[in-house]
Amino acid sequence: MEMDLQKILARQREIAAQMEKLRTEAEELETAVKVFKRFAGTDGVAQGPKLGPPRPEGIPSLFDMTQSVLRDAFATETPGFSGYTGAEIVAAISKRYWPGVKGQQILPSIYQFAKQGRLVKTKDGVFKLPK
Repeated sequence: MEMDLQKILARQREIAAQMEKLRTEAEELETAVKVFKRFAGTDGVAQGPKLGPPRPEGIPSLFDMTQSVLRDAFATETPGFSGYTGAEIVAAISKRYWPGVKGQQILPSIYQFAKQGRLVKTKDGVFKLPK
């Protein structure tokens, strides 16, 4: 009979440990639900940052578009013009090639062009073409 009592007590300890584990998981899930609700849309689907329209077909590569707007800017701007900021490049590309494009869609690549030496980014934060 003693042996049966030990088995029962052991099982009780297992159940208590499982209950504690489940209680902890339930608290974590409750927190996750609160966070999800805070960032979810009305349809219950999490919403990421709003991006602009998809890239139109038939437009040049991003580097070619960037190069083109910078070339034209230097050709038409007043003396002392030093280049375009990232936001100005986005605005020029939006106006000429890709209406509604957002900075999040193209700025990371533009910064990579500067890092690779395909563009020059000055200390003033403007981009220009390498010489």
